[in-house]
Amino acid sequence: MPYRRTHDSLRRSGPRPVWIATTLLLSLGATGAAIAADATAPLEKERGARKHTKAKHPQSVEHTASFASKPSTRAALAVPKDVEDHSGVERIVATGNQGNIAPAFRVATPTKSTVSVAIVSGAQLLQTGQTNVIAALQQTSPELNAPPGGGGGAYSTTPTQTVILRNLNADETLVLVNGVRRHISALGNWGDGPAKGTEPADLSLIPLSAVDHIEIITEGATALYGQDAIGGAINIVLKSGTKNGGTVNLMNSGFYAGDGQAVEGYGDIEHKIGNQGGGIDVAWQVLNQLPSHRDALNTAKLYDLPQDAEMQQRVGQDVNRVEGVSKSLAEVFSFNGHVPISDRVEGYATGTLGHRSTVRVGFFRGPANNNTTRALYPNGYSPLETFDELDFQVNGGLRGVLAHGLAWNTYASFGRERVNENVENDENPTFGVDSQTNFHQGQIIASELIGGAKFSKKFAIPHLAKPAELNFGLEYRHDTYQIGQGDYQSWATGPVLVGQTGVQPSSGASGYAGFEPQNAGNWSRDIFDGHVGLDLFLTRKLELTIGGRAVSYSDKGAAPTGSIGMRYNFNKRFALRASINTGYRAPTLGAVHYNATSTGPGQVTENLSSFDPVARLLGATGVKGETSRSYDLGFDWTPIDSLRLTLDGYRIDINDRIESTTEFSGTQMNEFLYSQGITSSPTDRIFVNYMTNIGNTTTNGFTAKLSYQFPLAKRWGVLTGSVQANVADTEVTHYADTPGVLQQLGQTYYDSLSRNNLLRASPKNKESFALDWSKGRYNLYVQEQRYSGVEWINYSGDPSSTWTHIRPQVQTNLAFSARVGGGFTLTAGANNLFNKFPTRVKTSTISETQGTIKYPETAPGGYEGGYYYARVGYVF
Repeated sequence: MPYRRTHDSLRRSGPRPVWIATTLLLSLGATGAAIAADATAPLEKERGARKHTKAKHPQSVEHTASFASKPSTRAALAVPKDVEDHSGVERIVATGNQGNIAPAFRVATPTKSTVSVAIVSGAQLLQTGQTNVIAALQQTSPELNAPPGGGGGAYSTTPTQTVILRNLNADETLVLVNGVRRHISALGNWGDGPAKGTEPADLSLIPLSAVDHIEIITEGATALYGQDAIGGAINIVLKSGTKNGGTVNLMNSGFYAGDGQAVEGYGDIEHKIGNQGGGIDVAWQVLNQLPSHRDALNTAKLYDLPQDAEMQQRVGQDVNRVEGVSKSLAEVFSFNGHVPISDRVEGYATGTLGHRSTVRVGFFRGPANNNTTRALYPNGYSPLETFDELDFQVNGGLRGVLAHGLAWNTYASFGRERVNENVENDENPTFGVDSQTNFHQGQIIASELIGGAKFSKKFAIPHLAKPAELNFGLEYRHDTYQIGQGDYQSWATGPVLVGQTGVQPSSGASGYAGFEPQNAGNWSRDIFDGHVGLDLFLTRKLELTIGGRAVSYSDKGAAPTGSIGMRYNFNKRFALRASINTGYRAPTLGAVHYNATSTGPGQVTENLSSFDPVARLLGATGVKGETSRSYDLGFDWTPIDSLRLTLDGYRIDINDRIESTTEFSGTQMNEFLYSQGITSSPTDRIFVNYMTNIGNTTTNGFTAKLSYQFPLAKRWGVLTGSVQANVADTEVTHYADTPGVLQQLGQTYYDSLSRNNLLRASPKNKESFALDWSKGRYNLYVQEQRYSGVEWINYSGDPSSTWTHIRPQVQTNLAFSARVGGGFTLTAGANNLFNKFPTRVKTSTISETQGTIKYPETAPGGYEGGYYYARVGYVF
C-alpha cells in the first residue's frame, strides 16, 4: 500500500512498540546522540508518486524551485507539485508546496506568505559555470554580493569569498541548511575590506551537486529562523532522494590570461529507500584550483649591493604574486536522507564533510630587505601561508504527529571547523641563520552544538476564514572558539637584533607571524532560544503572522525580539506584503577573542581582542550585541500569465553596530606601542585595531525582479527574459565617542578607511538582464550584469588624492549547452566574456604597496578578467 498519512489515520492508530521505544528515547534525551544528522528531508507522502508538471507560465527567479538534477536551464520553468492530498488534512512532507506543510516539518520556506522568498534552483547555480555555491549565488541574486579577496582585501585572513546581503555585514546574514543553523567558520575576515571583522558560515564547503535550491529570505527572518538574521537568511535546501538516479559532471575552467586553471568533478546519487517514502541523496565535489596573479612589477629597491647587479638582471622586478586566486585543493561530501520508522514517526539525517588546503603567496622580501637573512635567501623570498581546513556538520532527528494533530520535531546538530595555519619559505630574521624556514602558526577551531524541539498545530477560531496555525519551540546551542599557539620561533624574538640596514628586524615569522601564548585560549558560550509564532487568516484574503523570540546568552544576557507580517491577496494576480521586525546579534566569539599579528615589509598589523591589555589601554571596553529594527513593504504582481513582477522596499536600522575600529597608526602611536612592547622594532609602521560598537546605521533600499516569457511560436522554442535590481544605501546616523587616550595620541576612532569599509566598499546597487532560450536539446543563456562604483583606500591616513574610485563594472556572461544523447550534455561558457577589468589603483598606491596591488581588491566584479569553462555532464 502506498505510504500515506493523515491526522485522522494517525489518531486511529494504537500505540506500537516502535512508538513506545521512540518516546522513551526522547524522554532520555538520546535522540540527538543516536541520530547524528539534520532537519532536512521530512516525511514525504508518496515520494515515488511525485509528479512534475510543466508550468503554465514562466516562474520568476524568486518563485522557481527546480528539483531536476540535470544542469539544464529549462528546469527553471518546471515547478514540482506535491502528490494529491485526498484526505484534505495537513500532510507530513518536507518539500513541494511548503504552505501546506506543518511548520515543525518544513525544511524550506513558503513562497506565498507574508515573507519575501527569492529562490535560486540548483540548475541555475550550475548554469553560472562557477566552482562553488558562493560565487554562483553572486551571479544569480541581486540582493547578494561576494567580494573577492575573502571580503578582507589583499590581506584577508580567510581564503574564501564572503556573502554580503542587502549591503550589511556578513555576520548579519543567517545561513541554514534545510532550515537548520549552519555553524560559522573558524576563519574570520580581519583584513580591510567590505566584510572586515566578520566570521560567517562558509557556503563553499557544500557540494554544488547536492543543492536542490537556495532560498534568500529577506523579511521576517529574525522571527522565522533566528534573531541574528538582521539582513536576512540564506537557506540551502538539499536534494533528498525523491528518485533513483544521479549525475556526474567534469569541468575545466580558467582565465583568458592563461592562468588560474581549474579541474573540477562533482555529482550525486539519489536513491529511494523502501516503498514507504524514504530516500537519500549522496553528493560530492572535488576541485583542483591553480593560482593566478594580477600584480604589477615590484617598485622597491630589491638589490642594494654591488654584487647584486647580476641577480637583479636575472631575477628582475616581476616577483609579486599576492593579488589573485590562490592555489587550492578541495574535497567536499554530503548526504541527506530520511526514512519512515512507523506510521507516526520518521527519522532523518544530513551531513557535510569538507577538506580544503589553500596556499597563499605573501609580499616579496628582496635580498636587501632588513628582514631578509641573505645566508638563507640570497635571492629574496616570498613566504607561503597555507590553510588546512577540516569542516563537518551532522544533523538529525525524529519527527511525527501526536494525537489531535500536534506535529513535533526533535533534532540535534554538531558542526566544527578546524584550521591549521602554517607558513613555508619564510624565516624569523631575529634568529638569523638558525631560523626555521617552515613554521606552524597555530590552530583555530570553531564549533557549535545544537539540540532542540519544534511543535506546530492547526486549530479553528470562530469567525476566521481558515484555521489558525501555532508553532513554537525551544533550542539550546553551545558555541566554542579556540586558538592554539604557534611554534616558538613563529612569534619569538631571537638574539639577532640588528638587520642588514642597521635597525632591529621584526620578530616572529617575517611573512605571517604565529599565535603567541597570550593569544591562545579556549572560549565558549551557552545560548537558550525560545520562539513562538501564530499564522492567522483574518479573512480569506488577509493573512497575518505574529512571531517572537527570547534568547539568553551566557556572556551577553537575554534579548527579546519580535515580528509582525501581513499579506493581502487582492486577487490571484496581485498581493501586497508588509512587515516590521526586530533583531539582535551578539558578537561572535572570534570577534571578541581573536588576537593576532600579521606583518609586511616594514609594517606590523595587530588585531587585538577587546580583552587584550593594550586594547584596554587604547580605550576598548568590550563588545556588546547590536539591535535592529526593519520595515519592509512589497508586492507580487502577475498581470498576465507570462509576466511576473515583485518589488520590495526596506529600511533597516541597527544600533550599536559591531565593527572594527580604525587601524591606529602614526609616529605618536608607534612610540606608544613600542613602549608597551607591541613591536620589537621602533622602525616598523604599526597598525592596531580592535572590535567595538561604532555607533548606529540606517540602510534604505529596494529589490525589483521581473520575468517574462516571450510569445514565440512553438517551432522557435521558449525564450524567457528577466530583469533584476537591488539598491541599498547605508549611512551612519550616530558615531560612538572617541576614547580620551586616542584623542591624546592624535587618533580617530573611526576614520575614512573604516567608514569606507562599512559604507562604500560594497556596491550600493547591482542590476542584471538575462535571456534564456531553449529548443529541444539546445539551450542558450546570456546575462548582462552591472555593479555600481565603489571606493578603495589602501592604508589608514592615506590622503583622498590617493583613493581609487572604481567605476561601475559591466560584464557579459554566456553559456551554451546541448544534450548529445545517451544522457550526456555538453556545456561551454564564459563569464566576463569581453575581458573587462576594473579601474586600476592610483600610481601612488601602486608605489605604496611596492607594486603588489594593481587592481582594487574589493572590485565587486573581480579583477581577474575573462573566465571560460567547458563541462561534460551525464545523467543516469
